[in-house]
Amino acid sequence: MTNACVQCDLSGADLSNRDLYGSALDGANLSNANLSGALLNDAKFKGANLTKANLSGAISMGTDWSNANLTGAKLTGADLYNALLSNTKLLNADLTDADLTEAIISDADLSNAVGKNAKLRSAIFSRAILSGADFSSSYMRNAKLPEATLKGTKLSGADLFNALMPDGTTYNGDVTKFGAVQ
Repeated sequence: MTNACVQCDLSGADLSNRDLYGSALDGANLSNANLSGALLNDAKFKGANLTKANLSGAISMGTDWSNANLTGAKLTGADLYNALLSNTKLLNADLTDADLTEAIISDADLSNAVGKNAKLRSAIFSRAILSGADFSSSYMRNAKLPEATLKGTKLSGADLFNALMPDGTTYNGDVTKFGAVQ
């Protein structure tokens, strides 16, 4: 009712299609929760546990996910425009068709995440771990990947025009020197 539930236990809760605009859910346990289709714009999930949560189709523009655990979360088709995902765990997360345009994903761990067809224009991946992730056919124009780990990252068909690569150079058509697959 107050859209505030800091450090509370909402594990397994069905919050699908709910209006949680501006909610304060810092440190909350939302593991296995269903937030599909929820309106989460400007919400705060700092340090929250969203392990295996369903956020497919959620609208989450400008949301703060810093230090949250989204391991195994389903974010297919989610709108995460301008979201803050610093130090966030996104291991094995499904970001297929998600919109992460201008998101800040610095120091995050996206190991083995799937982000096929994701929109990542101007996203910032400073020092992010993308090992084994699949961003095939994703739109990554102007993305910034300084010091990112791309070992085994699948980038076949990805649009990396003008992207800043891990070594500080601009994308030149080859990502294999960073350990990525193209």
